[in-house]
Amino acid sequence: MKIPPRPGPLAQALGSLQSWLNEYGVKTARLCIGSVYFWFGALRFSPVVSHDEAYLPGRVISALTLHLLDSAQGSFALGFWECFIGFSLVAGIALRLSSFLMFAHLLVMFLPMALWPRHVWYLFPFGLTLRGQIILDNLVMIACGMVLASSVPRRSRVARSGRLGRWMHDADDRASRWMGRHGVLFLRIAMGVLYVWFGALKYFTDGGSGFSQFTGRIIERITFGLTGPVAGAAALATLECVIGLGLLSGRLPRTVLALILLHLGLMCTPLFFEPETIWLRFPFVLTLTGKFLIRHLALYAAAIVIVSSVAQRAHGWSALVNPFQEGSSGADKSDRSHTTL
Repeated sequence: MKIPPRPGPLAQALGSLQSWLNEYGVKTARLCIGSVYFWFGALRFSPVVSHDEAYLPGRVISALTLHLLDSAQGSFALGFWECFIGFSLVAGIALRLSSFLMFAHLLVMFLPMALWPRHVWYLFPFGLTLRGQIILDNLVMIACGMVLASSVPRRSRVARSGRLGRWMHDADDRASRWMGRHGVLFLRIAMGVLYVWFGALKYFTDGGSGFSQFTGRIIERITFGLTGPVAGAAALATLECVIGLGLLSGRLPRTVLALILLHLGLMCTPLFFEPETIWLRFPFVLTLTGKFLIRHLALYAAAIVIVSSVAQRAHGWSALVNPFQEGSSGADKSDRSHTTL
């Protein structure tokens, strides 16, 4: 009998990584997103955060409550809301409730695009300010939430009293299955769109926020002055556009994944090269640029973990229907279908 060749060290390492992702990937993503929610929610109570930074989101809550709460009270209410979501995700309790609250929170966060467009757009409908880019990142957060919500272990089917109870159970079951079927696809498309959009913005003035110049300086320092700030920003913009087009097309997933990891590594360097741009008070209070950078890193890292943990084939992006639900390999086997992303 012919003995199969023993896998090399690289194959063993990749196999171990895939096993770890299958076992802990979604949990890691949940902890990552929960930590960011709790951190940024707690920042709303910090006295050193600027007035505009603290109370602009509070104006949204104030408008929704028909001004029963003022901007400061709305900001504090939003902080409690975000801290509760973050604590629930990190602790792993009330996950379905926290998923519902997360969806509601993200939808609320889109309202400034319509209520106060001058804070979001510097050239409608393409040019986003840095605040606008933070708001648009919520598209990826929503997709992550879809996968996380569908990954909550399902309870055994029990008889519900009344027509309303059975209807709610069936609606919850259908919603969970739909999110499990389409969540990763939406996640890939959302990441692709934002990579192309944010990358293309770096070719322009980015609304006077200075983020393009900031990233250009970072690339200049990484390359030891071989590229200037303008060329550095253009190079980073090109990298992001290539990643986005790769995600949207679904081609060469391993190459795209390597480029995403390279991009995330580059985005970590400002933490060491220009910490004064990131922190108002180290290690807790962030500037607006720091909030965008930390949130961007955490969110996209969580998205990569989610995509990797549900990938079933090495040559393409695919996922099983609701792959994390208990009993999905047994009774629900007939409901499975492969979705090529």
